[in-house]
Amino acid sequence: MIFTQDYPQAIIFDLDGTLVDSVPDLCMALNAALKDLSEKQNNEVPRVSRDLVRLWVGNGSHKLIERALQHLNIEPDNIDTVHGYFLKRYKDCVCEESYLYPKVLTLLQACQYSNIPMALVTNKPIAFVPALLSKLGIHDYFEILLGGDSLSEKKPSGLPLLHAAEFLSVKPEHCLMVGDSAADRASAKEAGIPCVLLQQGYNQGKDLTQLRPEWLIKDVQELLHELNRP
Repeated sequence: MIFTQDYPQAIIFDLDGTLVDSVPDLCMALNAALKDLSEKQNNEVPRVSRDLVRLWVGNGSHKLIERALQHLNIEPDNIDTVHGYFLKRYKDCVCEESYLYPKVLTLLQACQYSNIPMALVTNKPIAFVPALLSKLGIHDYFEILLGGDSLSEKKPSGLPLLHAAEFLSVKPEHCLMVGDSAADRASAKEAGIPCVLLQQGYNQGKDLTQLRPEWLIKDVQELLHELNRP
């Protein structure tokens, strides 16, 4: 049982793969960036599929580009250039096709009704986060938003989670981290925060059972069911 009368006193959510399926827009921006590279080099660069992008998401946009170029056998000295293209393109399509997973809004409303403060910690650059959350109608549920470039370290470091817990004035062991990836698990473990991983999201093809989270469940709907259990 995840939720008890006294626990959690705060919840820290991951974003991509946990609350939002953002792969459609990330893939759109990545392929636009690869097209920009094609035009710069005057050499056609293949496009990538959403299924591949789904495997590459989770460690920030720079790592996404690194994985894509490695897959395409493109020289790594192009990473910064393509990353710049990607950031520009993603700004234009940050929420064209991204969508909330089923029952996310209901879950956030239930947490708010239960007076559980919430934070959002993502490795996505913070510049994209408020607009995405606003367009999806969930911006105002979080007391603090942290992106991958908000602090000196990002997940899998425990620093962002500790910063969020301190901001919420809740001890780490009284918080709950909700994520979907190895980075979320590692960050929570380093911060001393119990963690639930959702199998619905982006796990880079890893077997989440091997990460030994405190709880492993199917999706947001199951998490909501846990919250509503008598």
